[in-house]
Amino acid sequence: LGKILVLPKFGGLPQWAVVGDTFPVGCAFDESNVHHKYFKENPDFNNPKYNTRNGVYIEGCGLDNVLMSWGHDDYMYMVAKKNGTTLPSAGLFIVRYHSFYPLHKYGAYSQFMNEEDKENFKWL
Repeated sequence: LGKILVLPKFGGLPQWAVVGDTFPVGCAFDESNVHHKYFKENPDFNNPKYNTRNGVYIEGCGLDNVLMSWGHDDYMYMVAKKNGTTLPSAGLFIVRYHSFYPLHKYGAYSQFMNEEDKENFKWL
């Protein structure tokens, strides 16, 4: 459902803006992010406020408090959340973070996880 954003009726976003891996913004871009070399073109890459391991966040703040790149995962998460889903917390976590490969494939950005994230992560 999240990929519906590419259809003209739902915004007509270009495919590159809708699909793909997700990653946090507001902190250093981890080398495990796909196409990491291109992040050097992002102005945040050299911003001292954002280019540290934790950036603007504190360890253990919880992934819900970390601003992520936009994509179909977050769209689907918001649709479910705003429409009274009966999915449990772990289900919503899977929907929202299944394309967050740096975390679930390499353990990157795990310093931001709180206890609920760690529990839900077991299901991802």
